[in-house]
Amino acid sequence: MLDDAQMMVMELAGQGYSCAQIVMLGGLRLLGRENPDLVRAMSALSNGASCGDVCGALTGGLCLISLHTGQGLEDERPVPGARTLNRALVKWFRQEELRGRVAPTCAAIFESAGLAFEDGAMNPAVGCADLVAHTWVKALEILRDNGLDPTAGRLEA
Repeated sequence: MLDDAQMMVMELAGQGYSCAQIVMLGGLRLLGRENPDLVRAMSALSNGASCGDVCGALTGGLCLISLHTGQGLEDERPVPGARTLNRALVKWFRQEELRGRVAPTCAAIFESAGLAFEDGAMNPAVGCADLVAHTWVKALEILRDNGLDPTAGRLEA
């Protein structure tokens, strides 16, 4: 699946989408949906909220998980344990993806790759395409491991 994820990242990065947008677009594709408003809003998370803070791939992954677990309607409630799923992604990202080497910030990740943050801003193909692909795959894995189907969307009991 990772090769498919890497190809998706490169395709969408080539179309100008940023890290957080790519993670969400991948999730929307699995659902067979389009949501340009959501995709536009996701751009605010990219490149560490545009200033090098928390990695946009990570925040995009959290939003993807929340697309399946969060509250979206007045009479809807979050899926029980939703916060645990988000914490699982953050823990994996820090321990496994970054291996505790750097802070989970866009600026630190770029610096660890020998790049200046400004060199790769808004282009995940420069320096972190694998990180974006791995994060998308892990978010899907967390959903599946917790009985949620990333292709089915939010199912109400």
